[in-house]
Amino acid sequence: MNRIILFLALVLSLSTKQNAYSQTSTDKKQQFVSIGDFPLENGQHIIDCKIGYRTYGRLNATRSNAILYPTAGGMTTYMMELFGSGTVVDTAKFYLIMIDALGNGVSSSPSNSISQPKTLFPQFNIRDMVNAEYKMLTEDLNIHHVAAVVGGSMGGLQAMQWAVSYPDFMDKVVAMEATPKLSSYDLLWMQAYIEAVKSDTAYRSGNYTVNPVTPLAIHLTQLLLTTPTTLNNSVPVENFSKWLTSLSKPNPFTVDCNNMIWQTNAVMMQDITTKAGGSLENTAKMIKAKMLIIANKQDHTINQTLSIKFAAMTNAELVVLDDDLGHLIFSQQSVVEATRKFLAQ
Repeated sequence: MNRIILFLALVLSLSTKQNAYSQTSTDKKQQFVSIGDFPLENGQHIIDCKIGYRTYGRLNATRSNAILYPTAGGMTTYMMELFGSGTVVDTAKFYLIMIDALGNGVSSSPSNSISQPKTLFPQFNIRDMVNAEYKMLTEDLNIHHVAAVVGGSMGGLQAMQWAVSYPDFMDKVVAMEATPKLSSYDLLWMQAYIEAVKSDTAYRSGNYTVNPVTPLAIHLTQLLLTTPTTLNNSVPVENFSKWLTSLSKPNPFTVDCNNMIWQTNAVMMQDITTKAGGSLENTAKMIKAKMLIIANKQDHTINQTLSIKFAAMTNAELVVLDDDLGHLIFSQQSVVEATRKFLAQ
């Protein structure tokens, strides 16, 4: 448990001066596909759009055992591999494709674009992420159907959107700690997060040369990632000052501030009911895949009320936890077991 908390604290601390993906030159598992100038829903284009990905296991002769696993907010496929996110998928049976979502510093992002650097990078949404992933899979990897789409947090938002945007593309969907659309609570803290980053003088309106330390944003994420119980148990009062200082120290898991703002904006805009005129009921009728929805009642990052409600509308299998880990349940044994069982059915 402490390993998970430390990892996410490092990922969301936005504090290192290192490159967002410093292991690229020696990382043989990291692969890339160029999908050309990619059109976004807002009418803009990502010039020379590149998508990163990793694969595990073997694709069978009928090309029918692939499972897509897009990254969560601020995460890369390298981080997901390092901390065991893919363990929910049995790679002895399935061909796991982890995809770096737009804006994560590996795929095309404000931090790595040559033609559209920093604040010149166009704002994308979750549907754009899914459309880019679809283009990559069908046109470059020659995969036109997958066994499942699995994701947690922002990856779970993508998984739900996949079920609506391309209902015939997958047999199953697993969405962990996601939601059909955000609640007012979610929008409030995410807006506060963006304001905390932008108000820091080191942010320089997004035109910084060194990724800035943003203490208010760091502290806000720590308040919401888990629960009071977990934080109190993990950080004794006598160690609090030392722990708080450690959050702003350099670490190898940087998240570029602009990247995080762009992804947070994408999350805030997400609403899978767009094609159905805002109706959850009509959206549920569009979904053909079997669904597993995993929700923790103690999630303070993405409120799970609507996710639980949507499970009933879609006749999805539903696993509801009451876990002190809050948003960080993805590697919990109960989550791994429930997901593997669902995928094996």
